[in-house]
Amino acid sequence: MIHAPNTAKSEPPKPILPRWIMDGSVPKAPETLETASFASGSALALLHVALNDPNINAPVELLRNRLSLRAAANCLKLEGRAQSEADIRDAYLLTASGDAKGPAGDMLALWRSGSALSFRHRRSLEMGWRERLCALLPLDMQEHFTGWMEQAEDFAGTPVAKAALLLSNMIQAFPRQEAIALLCADVTLARALGWDSALPLFALHLKGGALRAASKGDDILVPCHRALAHAAQDAVRLTHDLARRAGRLRAVEPKLRAKGSQEAVRLFLSEDAVLPSTMLSPTIRGSSTTMTPRSARRLCERLTELGVVRELTGRASFRLYGVG
Repeated sequence: MIHAPNTAKSEPPKPILPRWIMDGSVPKAPETLETASFASGSALALLHVALNDPNINAPVELLRNRLSLRAAANCLKLEGRAQSEADIRDAYLLTASGDAKGPAGDMLALWRSGSALSFRHRRSLEMGWRERLCALLPLDMQEHFTGWMEQAEDFAGTPVAKAALLLSNMIQAFPRQEAIALLCADVTLARALGWDSALPLFALHLKGGALRAASKGDDILVPCHRALAHAAQDAVRLTHDLARRAGRLRAVEPKLRAKGSQEAVRLFLSEDAVLPSTMLSPTIRGSSTTMTPRSARRLCERLTELGVVRELTGRASFRLYGVG
């Protein structure tokens, strides 16, 4: 008989989400720079607390990877491609090592790589975040990268204004490179806010019309504030939802008997989706612990039975599992 986990003590308290931030601070019309900046500022402040409050204990890496998937899907739409999030997951996770992932897999790889860059002090022989971010740009953009970043960081404006300036400069020079420009804007915003890494936000709600306006030199600061207000609100809701689900998964970990279950749970708390045949076996990713394919499959089935993980594809093979 399967017993559901006792989650009463593991779940965080119900979050305090002021309606004037989550629902009422983004007026439909008319909208001014003052109202738009108030909306984005209040929502970003609430997100900062959600990310850093130890009582919430948010699985930030999992959140970042979920938002990277959404950002990749929206950027593909900007390019006229219609892949779903499931299609993008498959392209990224089911492509054999060394094979081309295609536009969808490459887009997700870009967002995961860029948003995972740490701004913390590095060891002397490691590349810094600037060098690694620059390496993600197409070759013809790289020679301009340092100038764009320095101009944005030296600009005497708010964090959103710095990011909007960088975004505008990049889009004006390279109108078809929306994804990398949006990623760099997120990096600039995160740096200005004092975060350790970027969180995909700009790409979630900034529309193609705003990017086309930027390519013509128009001011897009208000659309950037508006997009960030909506994105930060979405991220706050997702943060609390994932924190609740992560708490339920952590609560069942002591009951798991499979060798490597602790490392496997850590993997689930960081990855949007887990492919057992490559990410749990023969070695659990991010660890040196081995696991047989049969044990990996049984662990996923056990976590699904306990209601803390769900199967994401509905397929009979090449199944993917994620915190649910």
